[in-house]
Amino acid sequence: MSKINIIIPSIGIDNRLLRCLDGISRQSFKKFFVTIILDETKNKLLLKKYRFKINLIKLPKETMSKKRNLAARKFNSNILAFIDSDASPGKNWLRNAHNELKKNNIQVTGGPNLPFNYENFWKKITHFCKRSYFVTAKYNFINYKSINKYTDLLHSSNFLILRRIYNNVNGMDEKIYIGEDHDLFFRLKKKFKNLKISFKKNIFVYHEDRELKYFLFQRFCYGLNIFTSKNTIKKRLFAFIPFGVLIFLILLLLKDVNFFFNTIFTFILLSAPIIFWDINKYVKSTIEKLIVLIAIYLSNIFYGLGTIIYFFGLRKFIERKIYRSIKTEKVAK
Repeated sequence: MSKINIIIPSIGIDNRLLRCLDGISRQSFKKFFVTIILDETKNKLLLKKYRFKINLIKLPKETMSKKRNLAARKFNSNILAFIDSDASPGKNWLRNAHNELKKNNIQVTGGPNLPFNYENFWKKITHFCKRSYFVTAKYNFINYKSINKYTDLLHSSNFLILRRIYNNVNGMDEKIYIGEDHDLFFRLKKKFKNLKISFKKNIFVYHEDRELKYFLFQRFCYGLNIFTSKNTIKKRLFAFIPFGVLIFLILLLLKDVNFFFNTIFTFILLSAPIIFWDINKYVKSTIEKLIVLIAIYLSNIFYGLGTIIYFFGLRKFIERKIYRSIKTEKVAK
């Protein structure tokens, strides 16, 4: 196979991007080049220290999808590797992925997004939330070194795909601000009935988690897209639960305040032990468990609020505003 094109969208050349490139420079597999798509190209001299080929594309104020697609089209390669600028790959990331893609029936592969060891307290809380089934449902396995398996989804911060497969579905939808990876994998599975997407725990990257408030914004945006995403009915019904619960509670609040608070108390009393059981496997501190519990409730409230806003026809406007806010903050996607 020819060299791998590692595609990294970034606002500018900052410390996070340099950390990502440092991780790439330590790769045990050397047949690759890097394509960075930037809003602005200041500080280019900081890239001189790297010995591998770096292509720079300036494409300001565009979606991540459009940036990735341009990088995939402009430079020839057999394999595309996608990673975020605030992530850093493990030493054998490319080697393990390349070996996996050499198998006859594997066209897409990727692995977990692990937290950096030095993340602050609130980013750690965010990571704990993402590992919970009550936030990310059956896709929680993507956030830790779970078992090797076949899946129908990988995150755009860590996956590798044969370029011909990617181009066959015209890459990512360039109009989507949030959830472009979900949409891509839906179309891939629809186009290629026998497509196998491989999740391997040794194809991992370290990925900086969001501060909690930006994580809640992200959950809000996912709620905005619940009815526009191309999910199966089963997936939509599960994602619909936070919206349904929130609507029910709002109706109770409008009708009977005392009954509303009694219902909230009963709901927490019944659900908290189940959530504690779920997070107990990886959250050790009692204080952290309580904070993660509250954060999980909040994430589902924000998810439900996003879905309500969708019905008022404000999805695109609000989604764009929040996307740009998160993007400017340069937190993990």
